[in-house]
Amino acid sequence: MSDQGHAADGRARYARQIRLAGFGAEAQRTLLNSHVLVIGAGGLGAPVLSYLTAAGVGRITVVDPDVVELSNLHRQVIHSEAGLGERKVDSARRHLQGLNSSIEIRTNPTLLTTDNALDLIGEADIVVDGSDNFATRYLSNDACEILGRPLVWGTILGFDGQLAVFDAAGGNATLRDLYPVVPAPGSVPDCATAGVLGPLCGSIGSAMAMETVKMLTGIGTPLINAVMVHSSLDASWERVPVGRNPARAAVTDLRDHRGDYDHLGEFDALTTEATTAAPEPTTAAPELAVAADPEAPTTNTPPNLGPAVIRWEQLEQDTVIIDIREDDEVSAGRVPGAQHLPMDALLADPEPNLAHDHVALYCRSGVRSSTAAAQLRKRGYDVSSISGGYLAYLSRG
Repeated sequence: MSDQGHAADGRARYARQIRLAGFGAEAQRTLLNSHVLVIGAGGLGAPVLSYLTAAGVGRITVVDPDVVELSNLHRQVIHSEAGLGERKVDSARRHLQGLNSSIEIRTNPTLLTTDNALDLIGEADIVVDGSDNFATRYLSNDACEILGRPLVWGTILGFDGQLAVFDAAGGNATLRDLYPVVPAPGSVPDCATAGVLGPLCGSIGSAMAMETVKMLTGIGTPLINAVMVHSSLDASWERVPVGRNPARAAVTDLRDHRGDYDHLGEFDALTTEATTAAPEPTTAAPELAVAADPEAPTTNTPPNLGPAVIRWEQLEQDTVIIDIREDDEVSAGRVPGAQHLPMDALLADPEPNLAHDHVALYCRSGVRSSTAAAQLRKRGYDVSSISGGYLAYLSRG
C-alpha cells in the first residue's frame, strides 16, 4: 500500500478518537510514535494489549514466558482454544496483528529479571505492569524509577482490583510509597489459589490502557499520587491519595533490593527462611503495607538443611522434582520427569513423598513452592523451592 493509502487507512481507523475535543491528530501522531512495554499477556495484559493496539500505539513489546492453559480462557480474552499449549506472547501477537496489522508487536518469552529489566524498560516510553507476583511488580517499579520511566500498575484478586500510575521522575509516589513492605512469598494468595472473575480483568485492564494513553498524549489528569480501588460486587471506585515518602531513599541500583526479587532466580539462592506471619489479604490500600512486628515470635529452621531456594541450573542429577500446581495448571505441560502432587496434598501427607536426599518443589512462579518449602523445612524436611517456578523453566528456552 502506498504512503497515501496508509495515511487514508489511518484516518479512517482512528477517526472516532481523532475527532475528540482535546485529542485530535496531534495526540494520534504521538501514539503512533510511542513504544509501550507490557509485562504480562494474561488477565490484565489482554485488555491492555487489545486497546493499546486498537488505539494505534506504534510499537508494543510483550514480555511473558507462560503458555496458554484452558483455565486462562475465562479471562484472558486475547487467547483461544486453538492456542492451548502455545506461548502466550505468540498467541497474543497473532490476535493483535489481526486487530491492527500496522502496529509493530515485539515479543519476549522470558521472565522480567534484573538481567534484562533495565534493557527492556530503557527502550520503552512507558511500562504497563500486568504481572501476577510481587517480585516482578517491585522489580518493574524499581527499574522504572532508576530509568525515569512512568509505570502504569494494576492488580486484581477475586472481585476486587487496584490501579495507579507511578512516575518517580516527577518526584511522585511509587509502589514503594504505596506498599513500603514487600509481602512475603505466599502471604497474599494469587489468582490460582484465590480465584478471579473474568470481567474484573476487563475493568481494571481497560482503565490501565486509558491511563497509558493519557500519559503518552498528555490528555486529562493521570492517576498519579493516588491509587484507585475498585470493588466489582458493589460497583464502587474509591480514589485513595498516596504521597511520596520524603524519608524513602531513591532506588538507584537493583542490587540494593536483591531480597525483593529473590524468587525470580537471578540472584544467589537464599539460605534463610521467611519467619514473619502472613498478613490477611485486603484491597484497602493502607492495610496491605503492614510492616512485620519485630517482637513477633519466630520458628527456627532445623539445622543441616540444604538451601531453601535454588535455581533450575543448580539441580543435582538425583534431585526429585515435585510439581505442586493444581491439576488444571499442569494440563498445558510440566517439567519432564517431575512428579505431580498438589500443594495441599503434599503438606497433608509429606512423608511418603519426601523420603529422598534431594527434593525440590516448583509451582507456577515460585510463590507457592517457597511457602510450601518453608513449612516443610520447619518440620525437618530437606526441601528446596525452585526460583521462578515453571515460568523460569520456560524462560530457559
